[in-house]
Amino acid sequence: MVAFRKHLEPELCTFVDAQQNIITVEVVLPGVDEKTIKLRVNSRCLLLYAASDEVDYSKYVPFISPVVATRARAKFEHGLLRVTVPIRA
Repeated sequence: MVAFRKHLEPELCTFVDAQQNIITVEVVLPGVDEKTIKLRVNSRCLLLYAASDEVDYSKYVPFISPVVATRARAKFEHGLLRVTVPIRA
């Protein structure tokens, strides 16, 4: 019997810190091993792929303003991926 994997968009929250000119994206990735996370950030969007034992997660997140992709930072703890990226001045 062939096992089928679920393909889902993860839950996420995006917010802007206007004082520090930073966009933060928080993504819920339950059961995901950090090694399976593939993250790509460019000046216009964030692309994400991650996998757990039974689920493949993928998401395209457009930014509301151009960002400085080379200064993006990501941290993954307890199933929550937090990506911060400065807004281009």
